[in-house]
Amino acid sequence: MRLLFFFIFSSFTLLAQEDFIYKSLDAALANPSQVYQLQLRREGFTEFPKELIEFPNLRALDLSKNKIKSFPDSLAFLSSLLSLNLSRNNIVLIPTNICLLVSLEQLDLWDNYITELPEQLADLKNLTLLDVRGVALNFNKYNTYLEMMKGVDLHMSEPCDCME
Repeated sequence: MRLLFFFIFSSFTLLAQEDFIYKSLDAALANPSQVYQLQLRREGFTEFPKELIEFPNLRALDLSKNKIKSFPDSLAFLSSLLSLNLSRNNIVLIPTNICLLVSLEQLDLWDNYITELPEQLADLKNLTLLDVRGVALNFNKYNTYLEMMKGVDLHMSEPCDCME
């Protein structure tokens, strides 16, 4: 009976930890292997925090409303990530190594300064949602991305008559 109680309690504890959202990098660093969701909105970051490498079980990362300009050189350390929110930053370029985020299901890039999406986004086989609203796309790019991201819930602003 005690053994059964132990397994039920430990399973409940694990599920409870996976649902907990850390909203402080310092608090998350106190027990990095227990961090599954990290919400670091409006922290003034200009780049991905280097400490992210410390979270092997990170599944959801929200770095929205910061001042991040680019992705780190290696994204491989985020390979377990399911959801990445980078909306309302200053990102100009999505690197081709985005394909290293093999588990990624949701990518929110709304309201950044992105001028084009890399073809490697189509290699993210688990991607179900991509939000690139607020990015000015001409009709050619708009149609190209619709075709490239077939099967993905793609949120884009209406195309414009703008130049490439």
